[in-house]
Amino acid sequence: MPNFCAAPNCTRKSTQSDLAFFRFPRDPERCRLWVENCRRADLEDKTSDQLNKHYRLCAKHFEPSMICKTHYKQALNIA
Repeated sequence: MPNFCAAPNCTRKSTQSDLAFFRFPRDPERCRLWVENCRRADLEDKTSDQLNKHYRLCAKHFEPSMICKTHYKQALNIA
């Protein structure tokens, strides 16, 4: 089952891209910041656990310096 990017107007899905997809953080404060930066009011009433389980953002929505290369390689399944 593909992951879809939760960013507004982003149509990327994991089966069509070699981009990594990142789960929303479990930490409630960091998760709130992601939702705020995502600018999706419909996600504001969801818990961090719900967001972590069901929503992803693709790597296009992050500055390269924000991505840990070790985890990025694991997300892409690169040895």
